[in-house]
Amino acid sequence: MVVQVRDGPPGAVLSYAQLLSIQVGGSLGGQLRAAYLHGSAVLGGWMPGRSDVDMLFVTGNAVSGRAVEAVAAVLAASGPGCPGSGLECSVVTAGQAGSPHAPWPFLLHARPGPGDARQRVVRGDELPGDPDLLMHYAVCRAAGWPVYGPGPRELIGSVARRAILGYLAGELRWGAEHGTEAYAVLNACRALVFLADGQIVSKVAGGSIALARGLGPPALIGRALDQQHGMSPEQAVTPDATDYILAAAAALRSAADAGAGSIT
Repeated sequence: MVVQVRDGPPGAVLSYAQLLSIQVGGSLGGQLRAAYLHGSAVLGGWMPGRSDVDMLFVTGNAVSGRAVEAVAAVLAASGPGCPGSGLECSVVTAGQAGSPHAPWPFLLHARPGPGDARQRVVRGDELPGDPDLLMHYAVCRAAGWPVYGPGPRELIGSVARRAILGYLAGELRWGAEHGTEAYAVLNACRALVFLADGQIVSKVAGGSIALARGLGPPALIGRALDQQHGMSPEQAVTPDATDYILAAAAALRSAADAGAGSIT
């Protein structure tokens, strides 16, 4: 699989991730196996103040409930100092990461809380799983930056291509109904790039590649890129964008139904 290559994450993001990894590791009492940056900080397209800081922590398999609670407290307080719009983070065991499968179980998940500086933290025993982990595993395995621990392929198992295509199709349909035009259109672009050749790229790179390859209406994609870069105001998904996004979702769903395979 071809992966978007970068020299490294932005310095402010890496510094934040290193400090958070030290705090999480201290709370785990020697049970931290790895910490990975993923998302736009490693794929490209990072925008300070607008992009999430995406991280995945991998622990040993014998983490105590007290240690999980301690990590939850660290993550809940991690909002101040975040160089992005907030932390999007999952904590999983080595067993969960090494053999990823539905329903995608986890120990903890943190994301920005509404309207305040604290992160919202969800325990894995409160939910059967987190379908978003599917894509987090795939991105980490392809391009994750090891803030601590070994390279991601040493700890994270492969995810079936069929599962990724199905997930992306569902995300596109959600984006068409709930996302901004830039978010939804550029996600459609990068999903079509993945469908074509297995590349996992950022939204911005997906839009640029789609323009170069003729994978969608140039005016629509250019408009979405301008919005993503802050050159024009964000707007709701327009009818022409909806048609493009749903057509891309249908293509991914058809491919998912037709075959299987793994990201290796």
